[in-house]
Amino acid sequence: MTSRPSRPPLIAVVDDDESVREALESLLKSRGFKVSTYAAAEDFLSSSRIATTDCLILDVKLDGMSGPELQQEL
Repeated sequence: MTSRPSRPPLIAVVDDDESVREALESLLKSRGFKVSTYAAAEDFLSSSRIATTDCLILDVKLDGMSGPELQQEL
């Protein structure tokens, strides 16, 4: 038997398209995940949630720092 985590996993969604962020947030929350959304890679990097994020969903082509650049930064 596997035990459940003490808190729901936190997923960060980084996408410059608001409709994509909202759709992913709605879907993931309906599945029991905690979700934080960001319009830019720089917003995610300056957030206090980096250390507690369990999964990161990145858009590849972001304005400013791209998804792959953010991945390298982390």
